[in-house]
Amino acid sequence: MERIDGYARIRDYAAVGDGRTVALIALDGSVDWLCLPNVDSPTIFGGLLDAERGGSFRLEPAVPYESERAYQQRSNVLETTFTTAEGRVRVTDAMTLTDIKRISPMRELVRKVEALAGTVPLRWRFEPRLGYARADTRIERRVGRWFASAAADAVALGVFGGEQGARRGDAIEGELRLAQGESALLSLAGASREPAVIPGRDGPAFEQRSVDGVRLGHAWPPR
Repeated sequence: MERIDGYARIRDYAAVGDGRTVALIALDGSVDWLCLPNVDSPTIFGGLLDAERGGSFRLEPAVPYESERAYQQRSNVLETTFTTAEGRVRVTDAMTLTDIKRISPMRELVRKVEALAGTVPLRWRFEPRLGYARADTRIERRVGRWFASAAADAVALGVFGGEQGARRGDAIEGELRLAQGESALLSLAGASREPAVIPGRDGPAFEQRSVDGVRLGHAWPPR
């Protein structure tokens, strides 16, 4: 996929959602649009309109690649396959749902990475810009997550199966290097005017505890 001045073509975007909001993901694996908690709320990522200042959540191979994608049958779960000279990797993007009413304010975008063949190095960049990039977004490390917050809104990034990343200016950058059969998960959970409920990768029934005022939940392990 070719970008022009940092912008992807509209036809290169696919949408995933949960009935309350929607994320637009480019063919190169970048989430360039996401409003939280609802579709008419201010943006977390607005790179679709402002590639320089709008913010995005990038995830792509660190080497030249070709990409193709499709939705899983009868769903809006998006699968993007990246093919490189070293191998193939699949990224599955979805927004989760839960039947547990007391945590319904949470919104979660999950990005599951699976190495299908060979070893493919990937890079990711988490660059949130809350409030249409006009809010003073603060990024900090808490309870094993990267938190970005502004006023009453917050998003938390959890990385499972890979390095946690490091701060580079106003963004968090990291790498994944998965061999065939290995997988990793990136979870982006958001809350607005509610306690931050943070889902974990593993755990049986829902459990909850409080750390520094942040409620941690463990539910919905990906299959």
